[in-house]
Amino acid sequence: MLSELDYSEYLLDASPSVLEVVKGLLDQGLWKYTSVLMAQPFDLAKVVLQVQDAGDVNDEEEESEKPRSNATSRTKPYDLPSDDSDDDSQSYFTSTAPRPNPSRRARRQYTSSRSTSPSTPRSRRGARSPQPQNQAYAKVPLSTSSITAVLSRLWREEGAWGVWKGTNSTFWHSVLFSTISSFLRSFLCAILALPDPAHATVASFPSPSSLARLDLFSSPSPLLSLLVSVSAAGIAGLALAPLDIARTKLLLTPSTNGPRSILPTIRSIGSWVLPLSIAPVTFLHSILPTLILASTPLVLRSRLGIDPLTTPTACTAVAFFSQAAELGIRLPIETVLRRGQMAIAKDTSPPSTPRSSRSASSSLQTTVKLGRYKGLFGTMYHIVNQEGSRKVSLSASSLARSTGAASTAKPQPTKGQRRKGQGLEGLWRGWRVGAWGLLGIWGAGLVGSGPGGGGSEF
Repeated sequence: MLSELDYSEYLLDASPSVLEVVKGLLDQGLWKYTSVLMAQPFDLAKVVLQVQDAGDVNDEEEESEKPRSNATSRTKPYDLPSDDSDDDSQSYFTSTAPRPNPSRRARRQYTSSRSTSPSTPRSRRGARSPQPQNQAYAKVPLSTSSITAVLSRLWREEGAWGVWKGTNSTFWHSVLFSTISSFLRSFLCAILALPDPAHATVASFPSPSSLARLDLFSSPSPLLSLLVSVSAAGIAGLALAPLDIARTKLLLTPSTNGPRSILPTIRSIGSWVLPLSIAPVTFLHSILPTLILASTPLVLRSRLGIDPLTTPTACTAVAFFSQAAELGIRLPIETVLRRGQMAIAKDTSPPSTPRSSRSASSSLQTTVKLGRYKGLFGTMYHIVNQEGSRKVSLSASSLARSTGAASTAKPQPTKGQRRKGQGLEGLWRGWRVGAWGLLGIWGAGLVGSGPGGGGSEF
């Protein structure tokens, strides 16, 4: 009886074979790994800028900004030969003892400096010198905002391995996060009798991000579908938190320090469960992209009546600005999260030693000095008002008011002074990496099949 039923109307004409399915998965994996490989150096530089202690960097900047004239001003003028002096003239205001010829002494100094010069150019060129064993970190960047300075120093100190370290952990974290969140979203939707938002029944939102193309408008309960999607992303982020901690540790430790594999690094942390001290920050960082990008099309369609079919230009502009807003909100939370992850890795990991030397060190060696972690709001306050210093300058009117103020008033900073703390800009370190990635994805979409036409996410 069942053999007489015709299912041809409900089945595809050409079902893919197992070989084609496997080939498609391999192609997607290769494309994803290539994307991660291209973006890894910039992601590494962003993490370094977020985690480093800006106070140590400011001290180096102040030392490097000292004028070189101080060194030349310490040179005694009577050590150099003078054209105005006459060797044959008699000195009437000194003793009659013979004095050495200045020109001959200068030639002797020049000869001695030439004899010792072969050992100095190597240090002047910034040759690689071994780090002391008791130093807990190796100073890498000389700026709190320069991506190229961090990459150039890492390349000079560690080579290509130092720039592309942590690529495998980044790839697996990205793949597992998208897989687990998609599975949990479909599972929860099936339990609650809701349609899967990933299977759009209406025109998708014009955005390169797959989160913005979730179809929440067709659901009988859009807010419940949004809650399911956000919960799935949060659970996936909490489940993969040990892998994310291991990834951050691999990025911020020298490439010569072991272990460098994913599983041994997770074991070195000491726990496969997320510590409660960074659980709120991890959950918030995981749900922000889904919450902002998935809710934007829902608000536009339900509240403003903007649809991709009727107003495609407005939808494209709003999609771009929503991703920019998500980036601006996520960066401060990501800065706090990276510092919390390294605080966990530093407290729980055994002392890391270079492979060439197995002597015990005092603590975990990192490429930069780590900034403090004091919780979500405590870390933000510490970065803005306490960590390092920043240059401040007053306008002419402010200077006039400060000079005309009473002597008992609190002194105002003048031009060229430094104020404690990094300011609000300290929370958005590495924003250029996110901005370049956002512009690159949208530019590739506009040049190719248009935004939302299957562009890949970095």
